[in-house]
Amino acid sequence: MHKDEQLLTCILLDDASSSAHQPTSRLYKNPIEYLEAHHADDLDATLEKIQDAISNQQYVVTCLSYELGEYLQGLTPKASKTPWIRAWIFNGVSKLSKDETDDWISTNTNVSTEDLPYSISHLHANIDPLTYKKKIEQIQELIKSGDTYQVNFTYRLKGHICDDPLRLYGQLRQQQPGPFGAYIQYQDGWVLSCSPEWFLAKRGTHLITMPMKGTAKASEENTQTLEADPKNRAENLMIVDLLRNDLGRIAIPGTVSVPELFHVDQHGDVLQMTSTIEASVNSSLSLKDLLTAIYPCGSITGAPKKRTMEIIQTLEDSPRELYCGSIAWFDPAAKGEILGDVGMSVVIRTLQVNQDKKFTMGVGGGITIDSNSQSEWQECQTKANFLMKLQPPVDLFETIRVEMGQACFLDPHLQRLKHSAMTFGIHFDSLKATQLIQESCSTLSDEAKRSLHRLRLDLLQNGQMGVRLTTIQSIDTPSPLIWAKDLFQEDVTSQSGNTWLQHKLSQRMIYDQAWQRAEKNGAFDALFINELGHVTEGGRSNIFIKKDGQWLTPPISAGCLPGIMRSLILKDPQWQAIEKNFTPEDVMMAEEIILCNALRGIITIKLDTKD
Repeated sequence: MHKDEQLLTCILLDDASSSAHQPTSRLYKNPIEYLEAHHADDLDATLEKIQDAISNQQYVVTCLSYELGEYLQGLTPKASKTPWIRAWIFNGVSKLSKDETDDWISTNTNVSTEDLPYSISHLHANIDPLTYKKKIEQIQELIKSGDTYQVNFTYRLKGHICDDPLRLYGQLRQQQPGPFGAYIQYQDGWVLSCSPEWFLAKRGTHLITMPMKGTAKASEENTQTLEADPKNRAENLMIVDLLRNDLGRIAIPGTVSVPELFHVDQHGDVLQMTSTIEASVNSSLSLKDLLTAIYPCGSITGAPKKRTMEIIQTLEDSPRELYCGSIAWFDPAAKGEILGDVGMSVVIRTLQVNQDKKFTMGVGGGITIDSNSQSEWQECQTKANFLMKLQPPVDLFETIRVEMGQACFLDPHLQRLKHSAMTFGIHFDSLKATQLIQESCSTLSDEAKRSLHRLRLDLLQNGQMGVRLTTIQSIDTPSPLIWAKDLFQEDVTSQSGNTWLQHKLSQRMIYDQAWQRAEKNGAFDALFINELGHVTEGGRSNIFIKKDGQWLTPPISAGCLPGIMRSLILKDPQWQAIEKNFTPEDVMMAEEIILCNALRGIITIKLDTKD
């Protein structure tokens, strides 16, 4: 498949170790042809065209999706909008040193964005620590039953880019320098990759693969610990055996060797353990032969490969797309060869950015019988830290009702805060929090205890905590109904997939503005609607409606906070409330409407009219 608009592409393949003496970064411009393969019907034709270009002394860059690997392994790929193959054909390539690469990025960056305080925003995972823990337990049960030895389980981080994509790539490569960086600009968006992992290199008839398994935070002490760690060594060795077997399918018999095991390198803030496997192949090796034998890389599947990929399909909720696939370059074939020199990365630490500057980045790790879910979750945070550094600081808080000098619903407040802290990798000492709250409440005089108070507990990103205690004024009820969309000129549609909405974060300006503007209009709160047209929540409250005699509240998946009072109502048999999506029309036709939060309790809502 050919698309003329994709000829606007610019591709930088960036090696942090490139030098003036040996320039290894590659800049491709002005492609002469673009190819896509979306399914089995056009796969062979696309591979043949790539092979023909290589034979005709042309240069090719490809983005190979993980779903292509599912097909090559005999599975039915998950549905995905991302092509199995994107391929660009060029007449030449420029080799750049690191300094020349720096200059090219600087020259081509959109300078109008230089004053932005942060490069990304709204970073959130599509899974929470509790669900992650359950998935790990499922994997370990499958290991016990003999279905698999190791599963590379992954999830997605999503967010928005506030910056010029090329400038953001420049920042990312400073945080995570590596041999397989990539900046790819095409009609539909961008790929910003900081992958540290070799998949495969072909030089003449010599093949090298360097699977990466084993991760730790960078430090001299951790280097020695990682090198000797039996769990990481076992995990690495399983993948080495898998890749030895894959290479053996195309290697000249007796040439597969493992010259190095368990080597530890630093990539930014992260230590990674790699091993090296080598083999020799015949000059008749074709691109199709190569991919059929080894793709996708075993380090991002687990072992055994096919059965484990089947397990991954059932465990992961979304397709991986380019993540865990490969960005590859192909040089022209030498005389007597079918396939020239090749360089292939494993696509990890990579942002896939659409035209609206919304991005997805996959993160994960190898799970074995010895894996601890909390440690694995923290390892994923470590791997994503190079990206998380570029977002605004994430602070958490809880707002607690204090009545007669006692903090109400303290345990569920602290449990929610603990869950959020784990999600965002923030240290939280629940015993210290309890002590701070009790000390603050003890300062109230007997007379002050007769008034209701609001206690705000703040948990900063560095783990420090603070409390503020203030009196709260009574409010008029019933309150009129107001919609947030009527209070703002800009679009304030919430997103059902935004898991940040499930946490009480300091970054909530729109929500605070919504209830504050509602107050000025005589209401307690303003209600939000998501992109699906479903009601979600207020700026400081959850909503329940009574429809056909049944109390309903939006599910958390609609894009709302798991409020403390909401949870209590759902658990109370007298309410018999259930979670169910509903629309603004349902609200306007409801028999009864309430808003609720743990600070104010239940607030009844009145409608001026009912159509």
